[in-house]
Amino acid sequence: MKLSAHQTLLPGAALSERFQRAAECGLDGIELAFGRTARVYDLHAEIDRAMTASGLPVGSICGNYEGPIIHPDPDERESRLADVIRTLEFADEIGARGVILVPVFSPRFQPEMSPPMPDMSPFADEDTLITQLLLALLAEVMERTPGGNSALYLEPLNRYEATYLNTVGKAADLCRAADHPRIQLMADLFHMNIEEADIPASLRAVAPHLGHVHLADSQRWLPGHGHTDFLGAFRALREIDFDGWLVLECMPTPGDPLSNMRASAAYLRRCWERADNEPPPGVP
Repeated sequence: MKLSAHQTLLPGAALSERFQRAAECGLDGIELAFGRTARVYDLHAEIDRAMTASGLPVGSICGNYEGPIIHPDPDERESRLADVIRTLEFADEIGARGVILVPVFSPRFQPEMSPPMPDMSPFADEDTLITQLLLALLAEVMERTPGGNSALYLEPLNRYEATYLNTVGKAADLCRAADHPRIQLMADLFHMNIEEADIPASLRAVAPHLGHVHLADSQRWLPGHGHTDFLGAFRALREIDFDGWLVLECMPTPGDPLSNMRASAAYLRRCWERADNEPPPGVP
């Protein structure tokens, strides 16, 4: 089990402090995320110092680019594409396993990030148009990073945050169509709690393409504060021999951040061990 956390969940004025807090909480790594306020590749020296001082690696990079690469304006699309490519290259430079990509947000949720696509009917409906454009852009990313090792993780969001990619099954379909080992999917248990009828079954079904997992409880607080069945999810992950990062990505949880993080990390490790030692329900 490789357990990490989104850097925003850890207190500290400097990045090195956040890395140190992660180590103190028993985490194995950090997921970098600076939003659109700074570019992760411009902070190379600071990140190197934080990793060295804490002894923790950067496992992944979340959302540190201009915006989703699906955009109706070609100049804006190219700018965003170049930013994703540079972030992937930086992931390789620091040894991160991959970069998370949300192809498109709901225009109602973040209109400045994902303007509506043009109506191309009867040639193609919006879903078909986005799929064809996305596959072409993913192929271009891989062509422009031929020596890369870091993966690009396609992230499904729930229906209230994205109108296009909502389930891990659809993400797996995109991975199959892209047909490149570095195009993988990530599963977020918070979004799956809304969109999937059976989280463990859904994880098993996408096993060949699953590279990354985000963890949050049912109300998006730290695991252990809601009703999500982490034991069942972990049992499925262990069955498929998942060896990627499990990353805490949550909303602020009432209480002391460090105490909450320590407790949640310990809870998740107990669930992971129990998932290996206890038979699933109905098995004698």
